[in-house]
Amino acid sequence: MPSSLSRRTSDFRGSGNKRTEDTEKLAGGNMADIYSIDWYDTLKALVNSREDISARAPQGQWRICVEIAGDGKSPYIGNGQAKYFFILFDKGKCQEYKELSETMDGKGLDFRFSGPATVFEEIAAGMRDFIEAGLRGAIRIRGDMRIFMKNAELVKIMSELYSQQVDTQWPKGRPPYV
Repeated sequence: MPSSLSRRTSDFRGSGNKRTEDTEKLAGGNMADIYSIDWYDTLKALVNSREDISARAPQGQWRICVEIAGDGKSPYIGNGQAKYFFILFDKGKCQEYKELSETMDGKGLDFRFSGPATVFEEIAAGMRDFIEAGLRGAIRIRGDMRIFMKNAELVKIMSELYSQQVDTQWPKGRPPYV
């Protein structure tokens, strides 16, 4: 376990099922603001610290673009604006997780996830399940769905890391938004 990780026991979504996980803590115990570089770095380090993710990840390179659109509710992405992210997995490890200034064309991408900011922020806040949001159409998933569904358990583990294991700071307010 890297020195910046600690163990945390949590009650997953109030289910009573206790889980102990390695949890990334930023230097000085600070929480990272959502969409900040520290937040992206925390997610990347947390994903790479998990051997169960590396062991289950399909081998080879996987290039993913995430498009998060302002929807008039999120205080973090203005209505009509968007944030774009590129995530590169190689050999079961997250090699890149960075924000882009514009979206990518589909050339060379394996998956593209698109949706409103409120949905992604509710997932980050642990209020919504990523896979369910995808299946219900709240998040549009483009790519080879056979590979996506074959690796659904891996996607679920990563979604739980995104929503449950990163201590996210919400300086402009936390979902649900009114």
